Amino acid sequence: MNAGQRAAGRPWAVRDGVLAVALFLVFVATHRDDTGFPGAVIVVFVLGAVLTLSLLWRTQYPPQVWCVTTICALILLGTPFPFNPFGDGVTTADMTLGLIAPLMALFTVTRRDRHQGRMALGTSVIALCLPLLWTGPIAPDSERNALLAGAFLVTAWALGETMRTRDESSAARAAALETEKAEHDRAVAAEERARIARELHDITAHHISVVTLQAGAARMLAEAGQMPGVELLQGIETAGRQAMVEIRQALGVIRSSPDGAAPLPGIERLPDLVDRLGSAGVAVTVDGTPGPLPHSLGLAVYRIVQEGLTNVARHSAARVAHVTLRREQDSLAVTITDDGPPRAVRLPGPGGHGLTGLRERVSGYGGHLHTGTLPGGGFELRAVLPVLDAAAPAPVVGTR
Repeated sequence: MNAGQRAAGRPWAVRDGVLAVALFLVFVATHRDDTGFPGAVIVVFVLGAVLTLSLLWRTQYPPQVWCVTTICALILLGTPFPFNPFGDGVTTADMTLGLIAPLMALFTVTRRDRHQGRMALGTSVIALCLPLLWTGPIAPDSERNALLAGAFLVTAWALGETMRTRDESSAARAAALETEKAEHDRAVAAEERARIARELHDITAHHISVVTLQAGAARMLAEAGQMPGVELLQGIETAGRQAMVEIRQALGVIRSSPDGAAPLPGIERLPDLVDRLGSAGVAVTVDGTPGPLPHSLGLAVYRIVQEGLTNVARHSAARVAHVTLRREQDSLAVTITDDGPPRAVRLPGPGGHGLTGLRERVSGYGGHLHTGTLPGGGFELRAVLPVLDAAAPAPVVGTR
């Protein structure tokens, strides 16, 4: 990295360098050599160089630069006549020139640290204002110079305090925004995990339930000495393959990979869903039509029917289930009922959160879900979903 690149990475170095050199040149150009003492010019130039060029390091070492500039200014402005480097008393112009560097150093210290800034202000007032009162009996402006010096010091401190407060407020706002962003990212991640869990639960619970029913039927036939039918075995194979396809599609959409471009199931897949349950021994009838739906809402309807029929297969001894789709002007009611008693022995397989996830899915669309037993026996699952224009973009939550 060359010198230009280093300077570009530290803009304060260029700024402070230009400021220090310019201030030193002004100091040299305005100096009056009327003290009458040999070597006075050298002393003044050395003091002026230390006073001004030390500002090169004010950003890196604020307290140290403040100490150096204050001491140099004290020597230049507070040495009594006739030994004062400015000769016949310190004028207002001399005082202002000698205070520029300490003022900038005080500003930098105050902007960095409140406690150090207050200490530097008090010390500067004592070290620089009081000595101006005895710079010599022929300095008629000594009192005014002392008051001006105090005003300059207080102003520099106030500016530093204001900038420090502003910096702290900006840092606090940035931290708050960062915290809010982190909370939002965590919430999005949690929502995404819940969505993935619901999709995988809906897929695996349904297909494993179908496979379990069909495998149980095959086992009972084998125990009775009968060969399981080809259709029954094909149903087990088909359910397993379909589960793998849907899982692969769901994971592909989650990863947004080209291999997962195949769409997730929608209402057009309801006949396949009904056929699988029929091959497992549960006759399913479907009444009504949902009408045109956005694809994401069609996925939600498919998952509602899938979860309802899965509950029938897993938890009910019913052999018949009814699916009713009733489309109103701005809503769709999906009802799944059965007329059988609860199953005496629960089938093995995943479960426990299906209705909870389904309720979240339905509420995400602004709908509501009702479940409960029927007066004459059996169980009902009813979901009512608001329906937007099928051509309108689907809500983000509908991808769950």
